[in-house]
Amino acid sequence: MKVDSFFPSENLKPYIQKYLIIESEEGIENRILPNPNLVLSFQLKGNLKSEESNSLYDLPKVGLAGFRKSARTIIYPKNSSALLVLFSEVGAFTFFQEPISEFYGKTVSLEDLFPRPLINRIEEQLFVCKSNTERIGLIENFLHQIKKNRMIDPIITNTLLKIKETNGKIKIGDIRQGLPISIDSLEKKFKVSIGTTLKHYSNLLRIRSVLSSHSQKTNLTDLAYHAGYFDQSHFNKEFKLFTGSSPREYFKNPQNW
Repeated sequence: MKVDSFFPSENLKPYIQKYLIIESEEGIENRILPNPNLVLSFQLKGNLKSEESNSLYDLPKVGLAGFRKSARTIIYPKNSSALLVLFSEVGAFTFFQEPISEFYGKTVSLEDLFPRPLINRIEEQLFVCKSNTERIGLIENFLHQIKKNRMIDPIITNTLLKIKETNGKIKIGDIRQGLPISIDSLEKKFKVSIGTTLKHYSNLLRIRSVLSSHSQKTNLTDLAYHAGYFDQSHFNKEFKLFTGSSPREYFKNPQNW
């Protein structure tokens, strides 16, 4: 599998983390861990499938993947490729009129969200592109076309910053401190803007910090403790939900994307 990474132009940096173009000559099953970013996907060649919760289904040619609780597998057949747009945490809110929480646990076709002629046109343009640079340029033009005049609430930005600064270890009650909003109102606003709950988003960052800080010398008990887990069984349960494996099994053969 070949993966090329591209960064967005300056005016899209607040909304887009990066672009990926994934190409598979031989065919591959790519294990995807839950991500703190929504992902927009464009199939360039082949028919990609997704397997999750013991269910196999065809992915839409142009789709949007929301937050997940557990890992899933993307199946790339021989000679297939896809272009992915990884939104920043606040990015998706700027491009979609719907509450971002509506995409939770789903992969939806963009034909359900935008006029079909617009989607057909970007698919046709991508098909005749001669280079990846040209493809990224087309995608950026498309993003400018669908961008809405929506601004993220500064309260949500501050909330994200607090969670990130602690790698998700902050208590929900502490998140609200210093903010002029009730915890219930903050929860609702966060789900609509970001696409998941405060707790789930915090857990995503916490588990991902465990994965990034692990090394051959790491003791799993210490790793769980430093990530804020004081109950080993709770850590093992969340870790398995996130990766599909126990910590010991996973770190024998990490499958992170």
